[in-house]
Amino acid sequence: MATENQAGVKGLQYAASKGMAVVIMEPLLGGKLVDPPDPIQAVWDTSPVKRRPADWALQWLWNQPEASVVLSGMSAMQHVEENVASAGGSGINILTEEELALVDRVRVKYDELCPIACTKCGYCMPCPNGVDIPRNFAVYNEGVMYEKPDAARGGYKWISEEARASACIQCRECEDKCPQSIPISEYLPLVHEVLGEGKPYEACPLP
Repeated sequence: MATENQAGVKGLQYAASKGMAVVIMEPLLGGKLVDPPDPIQAVWDTSPVKRRPADWALQWLWNQPEASVVLSGMSAMQHVEENVASAGGSGINILTEEELALVDRVRVKYDELCPIACTKCGYCMPCPNGVDIPRNFAVYNEGVMYEKPDAARGGYKWISEEARASACIQCRECEDKCPQSIPISEYLPLVHEVLGEGKPYEACPLP
């Protein structure tokens, strides 16, 4: 899911080309990829090779020759046993073209579940009132895409109060700059209601 975040895959390959070891952190996106929504699991289920969603994610990373170490947090012995078993069956370039295509289909399906079409381009920034618009939308989207609303609310708390959606004063200055024509001033209050006030997503539908 994070092939273009931060340095992305290109950064991974560039670092390796300079002889640098690369450590992969949060390979399961903080657990978000472990128990996917039904539309995602339905795609995984089309594969003749059956793997747990977490195993698919780890295998995809170990498949990259540039990845030196993959760090996955484990909080139970079951996680340790499953990760050790997954590592035991891993290797560079062992995934078939069909399996890599399946991972791409899953990535596309996750993107289709994204409710706010924010690409994090940053053209809406800086907000004159200090709201971190792309980050607020990203946290909101993750709650829907991964069916992890509580995790999204936890992520919202990590945003400084002055940068949260609640600080929006609906000046609409950002909307003229948004290439996706997102009604930002209408969305941000709803983002806060869901993430800041704990209301269900379905109770605060986006216009």
